[in-house]
Amino acid sequence: MHFGAEKEGQLMQPRIFRLFVGIVIGMAMTTAARAAGTADFEVTPFAGYTMGGDFTNASTGNTLSFDDTSSYGIMLDIRQAEEAWIELYFSRQQTKLRADQGTFYGDPLFDVNVEYYHIGGTYSQATGKVKPFVVGTLGATHMVPKGEGLHSETKFSLSLGGGVKMYLTEHVGIRLDARWFGTLFNGGGSAFCSNGACLVTVQGDVLSQFAVNAGVILAF
Repeated sequence: MHFGAEKEGQLMQPRIFRLFVGIVIGMAMTTAARAAGTADFEVTPFAGYTMGGDFTNASTGNTLSFDDTSSYGIMLDIRQAEEAWIELYFSRQQTKLRADQGTFYGDPLFDVNVEYYHIGGTYSQATGKVKPFVVGTLGATHMVPKGEGLHSETKFSLSLGGGVKMYLTEHVGIRLDARWFGTLFNGGGSAFCSNGACLVTVQGDVLSQFAVNAGVILAF
């Protein structure tokens, strides 16, 4: 994997955020133009719990893993048809990287923020106030280590999952969902580098995490 200069790592997060906001605005304008005055939107702030995330260090054979911790974020859904919605998804997990084996077994090495910036869609054929759905998204995983001088890393990722929407009124509901996230490492590379030295030489193609979320739907 390629890691840019430290300044580039610091600028990556606002660039991703600006791109994310631009996509939201563009989608909203497109939907409004398609059916002015009739577009449906749902904004769902949520809290969740994210599990998993293991690195195998190819140099030592030891495993490093993220702690299972709470997470939070927001989803924006724009109706494209009665059964189909386009979805933009952002989440952040504040976790720690730990050694599962070796000299530093069990000790936190440093804090890491794991963020997902995704776009995709949901599909449901259900009618009524309770609507099960499936969801698929793709986008970027942005990992921000808090160790001094360590560079952040952004990789392509995807997710698959499902859940249920339960509408209390026309404009308010509860959303529950569960997702698998896969971050692609293309067979290996290095991670968490500083001044040319890297803490982890990654072995494998996919970093897997699982998230369960609960949020309040605000529809308009």
